[in-house]
Parts: sequence; structure tokens; C-alpha cells
Amino acid sequence: MKLNYWELDSIHTRMKSYDIKYQEIYNELFDHIVTAIEQKRAEGDTRSIEKMYTEVIDVQFGGYYGVESVAKSHEAGYKKKVRKLIWGNFRSYLNYQSLLFTAILTGISFTLPHTKPTVIILTIMMFIIAIHSSAYAYIKLRRIKPSKGKTSLVYSHTITQANLPMMFLYTLVWLPQLPSIFNDNYRFTLAHLHPAILAFELALVLIYDMSCMRLCNQELEQFVDINPNAL
Repeated sequence: MKLNYWELDSIHTRMKSYDIKYQEIYNELFDHIVTAIEQKRAEGDTRSIEKMYTEVIDVQFGGYYGVESVAKSHEAGYKKKVRKLIWGNFRSYLNYQSLLFTAILTGISFTLPHTKPTVIILTIMMFIIAIHSSAYAYIKLRRIKPSKGKTSLVYSHTITQANLPMMFLYTLVWLPQLPSIFNDNYRFTLAHLHPAILAFELALVLIYDMSCMRLCNQELEQFVDINPNAL
């Protein structure tokens, strides 16, 4: 037996007390609770929605904290899934074409002069690709719109993966500065790495960028409206 608007609203009101950050997890738990109550109603249970809700929470989740525990478990499971997908994509792009491209690019880099302009140009190229990875994810996933006070599980963790190249490059730029950063005579300088090393890193960042784009499309293929207008 389907619950009416006011009964659904009552469940929503009670679920606001839980610390469930992500809209997708909230929706999944809400649907589970509603289904459990509707099944009881179909079996002839005519108790109030409040009593039935409390019973479902106690029996199926082990009480208040059980709901939040399940929510955290779902989040951990999704993070693991996204990491598995992105690295699965990365491995699939490590085919003979990408390896050949990497070998040619690295080989060409040995002919480049080991000078500051060369280092700057290759570093800028890596930053452009890394920025593209983040920008693509932000633009592609903006159609996911959670309700007020919630965030999207898909959006949050997919963006995290897309931002990894920027974090990598930020570390690459600043880590060599640490030994001298507190020196009074400190001046920022790019790490003077050999062009072959930078070219190899450039190829890896490019492959990762393609992996992120595939990840965004994979997640959007399964996308459903996470913020329905009606109860």
C-alpha cells in the first residue's frame, strides 16, 4: 500500500535528524524505509507512521546510529568503486598506442635543450591538461543538482579524482622548494628537471585526463534525478 504525501513528508522530517551528507545515499535509505513500511501496510499493519518508522529503524538498522553507520558504509563503498573505475580506465588506456606515443614524446624530449624555457613550456602544457581534467568534470557533472543542504556523492568523489593531476603538479612544483622556503634569500624557481622526465609526466597526465573524461561519462550513464520535485 502506497504511503500518502503527509506520511512521506513525516519520514523526510524524521530523517533530517541524521547526519547524511550525500543526496544519493539519503534517497536510497529513504526509499528503503518507505518500501519497508509500505510492505507492512500491505500485510495489514495499521499503526501510525511514527510507530512503524521507529520499528523499521530499530529492526532493520539497529537504531539511530545504525542509519548513519549504513550511510558511511555506502560512502566508503562508492569511493572504492570510483577509484577502481578511474584506475581501470587508466590501465585500459595504457595500450600500445599510448605507450608508443609516450615513447616517441620522451624520445623527442632528448633532443630539446635542457634550459629554463623548455622546463617552463613543458610544465605549462601539463598544467593545461590538468586544468582540462578538472574543468571537464565540473562542466559535465553540473547537471547533478542535490537538494538544499545536501551534496552529490557522484559529483563530490568524481571531482576529487579529476583534481588529482592538479594536486600532483602542485606537489611537483612546490616540493623541491621546501628545503629553502624558510631561507631569507628564498626565490621561487621551477625544479630544473630533465625534459625527458617532464615529457614522460606529460604523457601520464594526458592519459589520466582521458581516464577522467571516461569516468564522468560512465557515471552520467547511470545518472537519475537525485532531487525529485515531488514526494
